[in-house]
Amino acid sequence: MKSKLTVAKFGGSLLDAEGQGIAKILKQIQQLKNPDSAGPITVFSAPTGCTDTLIKIGESYAQTTCPLSTEPIFSIYRHIAQTYVKAPYIEQANAKLADCRKIAEDALKSVNKRFTGHIKAKVLALGGEFSTAILMNYVMKSYNLDSCCLPMKEWPVVTDDNFEDATPNYELSRERLSCLLDPLEKGKVISMAGFMGVTADGLETVLGRGGSDLTAVFVSCLLKGKYDVDTLLYKDVPIQSADPKVVKGQKTQHVKDLTYNEAHKASIMGMKIVQGSAIALARQFEQKLHVIPIDDPSRYSVIQSKTEDQTVVKCLTGKTGCAILSMRDEKSRSFEDSLRIWEKRNDFIDLGAETLETGERIRDFLFLDSEFLKKNEERLKEFDKKLSIEFGLGVVTLIGDKMKDSPGVASLAISAIQGINIKRGVFAPHTSQIMIVVEDKNVKPTVAAIHQKWAELNKPHSKNNF
Repeated sequence: MKSKLTVAKFGGSLLDAEGQGIAKILKQIQQLKNPDSAGPITVFSAPTGCTDTLIKIGESYAQTTCPLSTEPIFSIYRHIAQTYVKAPYIEQANAKLADCRKIAEDALKSVNKRFTGHIKAKVLALGGEFSTAILMNYVMKSYNLDSCCLPMKEWPVVTDDNFEDATPNYELSRERLSCLLDPLEKGKVISMAGFMGVTADGLETVLGRGGSDLTAVFVSCLLKGKYDVDTLLYKDVPIQSADPKVVKGQKTQHVKDLTYNEAHKASIMGMKIVQGSAIALARQFEQKLHVIPIDDPSRYSVIQSKTEDQTVVKCLTGKTGCAILSMRDEKSRSFEDSLRIWEKRNDFIDLGAETLETGERIRDFLFLDSEFLKKNEERLKEFDKKLSIEFGLGVVTLIGDKMKDSPGVASLAISAIQGINIKRGVFAPHTSQIMIVVEDKNVKPTVAAIHQKWAELNKPHSKNNF
């Protein structure tokens, strides 16, 4: 029988600048430390806002002669260390953090006009998650947890060379398993940086936004052959039927179970439950995920291949900052291939083509990130000089695998939002989602209005479905 092992990831929202969430994190780790189990392996995101601040600092090195200081970042680490790291570890912690700062600043000095590629990845990793993992290692030691931090030179997450959105390589990473197995077999708790990878020849990479989720899932999958692995993703709030801040005054439902498909749809459409790449990897290896609110762990949610939950609509999401791009159909194939293959973008949806009265066929694409279009509009017009873009849109999405077996959901949702201008509807319950495109300003009112019909949405309906 395999030994039990827990891989626990703690998100950046739990690591605020004042360190107020540290006590909660320690409590969970102490409960996970079991003499009959290995580990746990703890994976840490950088504190809230640190990645964005590091990007601003990096861009200042590229664009000005008076670059911003890294002090706002490392003062956070020093403050947390001063509060939670005890003697004799405080000097060691500060020295290690100073080393990380020097490496990050040396990298910043080499920025030349563009803050991109390996240099950007190195700064974000060393100034963010890697420093956080070092800090948390000493915090755990201070509270009698026999912990260790993985060194950079033996980093177990080996990736491709796509430095800012890297993909882990399973086979190459397996060759470095000993850096995980050795401390686990010695009974250590491992403190590990999320978000970070290295190429086969040792250059730092990062795993894209939300990449700490991918770190935790990837390490879990690496170790499945040796251990019976539980993957726990700690968040600040439970997964609910809608954002309580948007549906004020309404009772939200705790979503206990999600399939990989439902979780993926919800995450990319605005709910940000788990990073999409992490869900795809969990699905590939059939690794069950537990999403746990740290203040109330009993309200956890399970993400797996199948669920017994018969709820028709699991959750309702709203996403602003979208746009619809329209272009001639004959030009659209090379355009779509370029985005998916060369740009590696999958954050757009083909809305199909329509033949106009003139006989011209126009294809529409819904983009979930309008900023990409704004930055690249002129370049994209090289595919079709007549293309047009409608900005200022948002998408409200109903998500649930069971919608395909419950006709009437779309018509009920539409009836709830009379008076709101619908720009486009994508009524495809067989894909587990129904999307309603509205103006940005109407996203929250649309979510709130549809959520008021929650009980009716989750009852059997007539067959008058869209």
